[in-house]
Amino acid sequence: MSAKRKEHPTHGRHKSSRKINKRNLWCLILVCAVLLEMIFGTIGLVTLGNMLQNKPTLNVDDFFSPESSHIYDKDGNQIADVGTQLRENITYDQLPESLVDAFVSVEDSRYFEHNGFDLPRFTKAMIENLKSMSFKQGGSTFTMQLVKMTYFQNDETGTTRVKSIEYKVQQIALAMELEKTSNKKAIFELYLNKLNFGGSGNIRGIQKAAEYYFGKTVSELNLAESAMLAGVINSPYYYDPHNYLDLATKRRDTVLNLMVRHGYITETECKLAKSIKVEDLLVNPSKQSGTGGSGYAYQSYIDTVINEAQQLTGDDPTTVAMDIYTSMDTSVQTVVDGLESTDQTDIAWPDDLMECGIATINNQTGEIVAIGGGRNYGRGGSMLLNHATDQYKQPGSSVKPFLDYALAFEYLGWATDHVVTDKPIVYTGTNVVIKNANNTYMGQIPLKKAVGLSLNTPAIQTLEDVVAKVGAETVDNYLMRLGFSQVTKDNFDIGFAIGGSNFTCSPLELAAAHAILMNGGNYIKPHTISKITYRSGAKEPVEPTYTADNVLSPQAAYLAAQLMYDAVNTNYYNYLQILIRDYAVYGKTGTTDWGTEGLQYNIPQGASKDKWMVSETSMYTTAVWVGYEKGIKDKETYFTTEKSHLNIPGIISSKVLSALTDDVKPAEVQRPDGISEITHILGTFPYASVIDGMDSAYITTGLIKSDAATLVDPQQAATVEQISTFSAAQNGDSIDYTWGAYPDASKLTVADSTMDLSLSVGDTYVEAYGARMFDYSWIYGPIRYKARVMQDGTQIADITSDTETHNEGISLNPGSTIQVCGYYAYESGTSASNEICTEFTAAGKVEEEKKSDSANENKSTATPETTATPTPTPTPTATPDYSQYKDLGTCSKFGGTWHEETSSCAAQ
Repeated sequence: MSAKRKEHPTHGRHKSSRKINKRNLWCLILVCAVLLEMIFGTIGLVTLGNMLQNKPTLNVDDFFSPESSHIYDKDGNQIADVGTQLRENITYDQLPESLVDAFVSVEDSRYFEHNGFDLPRFTKAMIENLKSMSFKQGGSTFTMQLVKMTYFQNDETGTTRVKSIEYKVQQIALAMELEKTSNKKAIFELYLNKLNFGGSGNIRGIQKAAEYYFGKTVSELNLAESAMLAGVINSPYYYDPHNYLDLATKRRDTVLNLMVRHGYITETECKLAKSIKVEDLLVNPSKQSGTGGSGYAYQSYIDTVINEAQQLTGDDPTTVAMDIYTSMDTSVQTVVDGLESTDQTDIAWPDDLMECGIATINNQTGEIVAIGGGRNYGRGGSMLLNHATDQYKQPGSSVKPFLDYALAFEYLGWATDHVVTDKPIVYTGTNVVIKNANNTYMGQIPLKKAVGLSLNTPAIQTLEDVVAKVGAETVDNYLMRLGFSQVTKDNFDIGFAIGGSNFTCSPLELAAAHAILMNGGNYIKPHTISKITYRSGAKEPVEPTYTADNVLSPQAAYLAAQLMYDAVNTNYYNYLQILIRDYAVYGKTGTTDWGTEGLQYNIPQGASKDKWMVSETSMYTTAVWVGYEKGIKDKETYFTTEKSHLNIPGIISSKVLSALTDDVKPAEVQRPDGISEITHILGTFPYASVIDGMDSAYITTGLIKSDAATLVDPQQAATVEQISTFSAAQNGDSIDYTWGAYPDASKLTVADSTMDLSLSVGDTYVEAYGARMFDYSWIYGPIRYKARVMQDGTQIADITSDTETHNEGISLNPGSTIQVCGYYAYESGTSASNEICTEFTAAGKVEEEKKSDSANENKSTATPETTATPTPTPTPTATPDYSQYKDLGTCSKFGGTWHEETSSCAAQ
């Protein structure tokens, strides 16, 4: 027991000791806590310093968002926003109160109170994240989100830098720093201008969002619309009502509830806003040009503008904000877009593979009025293959007016009533026979008909004549000055005459080349843009100027235009009659074929693959291409007869023509000075003057450049081949004549009204016949072998023969010098070849003749009262052989007299 009691004091002491140790322990703990706080604080500060070491340097200018470029039509109406992102910045003062309240309620309720970092909201978000382990709560303020979008997020892809404590610390620090250098309204403005509002991912900023969803400016938004836009940004894809209407509506209502909770609206206002259906507020995004909807209005034209702006400025308008003013005629472009749309009803497209390209320009300025890039071009978005500007195809016969015939008027001195010959020919140096589309040949035809029927061989012969006169380099340079980008100094050949071989172009290039015929031969580079200003004001405006290059005389241009007028307004079967109006319209078609290239796709050899039509007035030119981009096996990627008869290029051209002339009817192309009328014998060249009394069927009048309006005497124009050999010898009381055979035996008879056009080259023989419109033999008769007989310097006879050998009796004085000159000439008239002369002495009994003469003299002396007057020997005169003319009309045509009693034709 005593032992136990003895332990108590000790216990007591122990107890007392424990009290002292406890007090010391708390002191120790406190000291340790301070030490740990200092240690961890130091570590924290060091860590925080390290986290902030790589923090982006704040620059207020970084927060300004680039705007998109605006494109305007010819009347100054905005037709498009373009850019990788579509944005138009606004100011805080433009924001309706409902919009500010909606955003503050759902995203940052204490925005106007904190310094950029809302600690209570951030802490609450962290706690919620720890509870749910979802980490969906961000706790970011508007300022922090603006910082994130500017420095930590790729605005193109929407991807954010990997989230970490360092990332969040830097974001908070920058937000607080921004709040010190700017004000709340400015930050809120910057924030709303930068936000992504969906719309296929390219709608940026509150203004473009208001336009995209509601077709309004931001200042016009109502409560329901403001709430919906405030809800979209949380998930721009899922809360876009065009994608998920139910989710968008639910999110809109959540925003409205939060506005009630924070006291910005009443329950009544909330219910009223919820009662409005979201779908009733929306506009069709496809009608908002360039906003990422399912359709793109004017997209063909817009793409052309974007490319041109980049060439003019060196800046990309999709990334550099510009105001671009263009020449687009909205009404015409709308028609063009409609014709290429699947919704149109004017064209019965035979298949989905057939494509088209359309280009319309102002002839006098070079301004592009409308562009059709292809069927449903807008549905595919921007920068597809633009068939009007970027596709190059052989233009076929559409080039003939400005290439072959305009240059013939320019350099060869042709008139519009010139006669050409359609016949089989070959490409120089080859056995390749050139054919017309219908595989027939017409012979001699007026130039207007050759153009109206689009015949190939006259066009090629014409360009060959031009090249022979001025050289291939002149023609090649002419084409390059006309803006044909695919033509070079090395690829020109005569196949260009019919738009074949290496000659390729776009519809826009073709339209610009044709326009020279409407504006006095002046080429103006086609263009869409009249002015560019930079929306930032950082650079000076760009106002391009386009000077006219006179590549063809006004006279030649006008004459070629008349051929195109006739092609439309004469009853040729060429598909152009669809263009006939009560004002002057000019046109030309063109066709190209697959040749043998299409055989691999089971396309018949020679089947057509491209159809062109150019329609023009004095004001506008439209070029239309319809055809197939490429051959596809067994898909009938060619024009059958049925497809051709649809005349799709004609329908398109007619519709565009009507759209262009709704307000005003164009005048005719004005006739320039330096144009004259010329009346001459049909089918002659050089043009021969008319013979008095000539049948009117052989008289024609055309237009010609005044400096070429010269006429030749038909006697001189009726050319005769040169003679190479001739001989003549006395044969008793006659003379034998021998001429070299006339080189062209067909000229020895009066020409028939049908020509033999047959061609034989190598192993190839083409049999062909065609019409003859005129021949000099119809006036002067056929070619004849002729000779003049001179005796001692005096002409005593004219000899005419229809064969190269002839014998004719003639009285010659023995011993006289006889000179006989042989030549070729028409039966009547004065046109003749060179002469070949021969001499001989006339044979006979000279002494007897002298005695006889002496006796006569003696007799005369004996009876002076009797004087004998010798009868002069008549000089033989060649008389044309009219016996071949079997009727009155033919007889009188060639200068004879018809005798009814004998039914024969004789000399007058």
